Amino acid sequence: MFFVFGLFALLFSPLWALKAQSSVLHLQMFDQSAFSLVLDDVHFKDIRTSYTIKNVPPGTHLLWIVQPKKNRRTGKVIFKDYIRIPDNREVFAYIDSELNFRVHDAIPIKPETAQAPRPDDPYLRPQQQQQQQTAPTPNTRPNTNQPTAQTAPPPPAPGMKEADFTQLRNTIKDQDYDDTRIQIAKDAITKQPLNCQQLAELLDVFSFESGKLELAKFAYSYLTDKEQFSVVIDRFKLNNSRKELEKMASGK
Repeated sequence: MFFVFGLFALLFSPLWALKAQSSVLHLQMFDQSAFSLVLDDVHFKDIRTSYTIKNVPPGTHLLWIVQPKKNRRTGKVIFKDYIRIPDNREVFAYIDSELNFRVHDAIPIKPETAQAPRPDDPYLRPQQQQQQQTAPTPNTRPNTNQPTAQTAPPPPAPGMKEADFTQLRNTIKDQDYDDTRIQIAKDAITKQPLNCQQLAELLDVFSFESGKLELAKFAYSYLTDKEQFSVVIDRFKLNNSRKELEKMASGK
């Protein structure tokens, strides 16, 4: 009886596994220091300040964090433990100052649609001021023939050409690591300036607040409409980041 049950479990357990959907793990150190890692038997030898690992199966995994030494040829294992990855989630985690694995957020992975694309950044701050629709005032003078004055919306500030910007955003989005994304963005911005709305859309692609902050500070001097910088600041959730950008924009 035990043999039959064990054979049944062996044959049909993969069918259950097919129902589980893989997840994405974003990982960094609490102080944004560089590291490499081993997840199960997969060695990630690049020394980076953040990692984005796609197609991680849900369940328990053995994670090693290796801190490089000065010669960068050897490293010290500072973390080794089992972690649990939920099903179909984008997991934002970090190693805290006491070398514990902490999950900051785990958001469901939803298919992207043209009408409502899913933001890649969990720190995305919703716009604090939403456009409100107001009902038109009824006309109390039915016999008047005066045309209603309509104010056209202001044209967008000059910035990167739309085709170039779309290509840049897609290229950055396809990268696995924030430091690679930052370098690509910096190279492009120095050649073609952005407006604030374009910069805000680029920040949505980044995984961690630290990467967003670095790019926003770098890009500020290349913006064509610095007076609209509040659009960029609204993309940040942490008060420290917002205050730092507000101080920079005010010139203090």
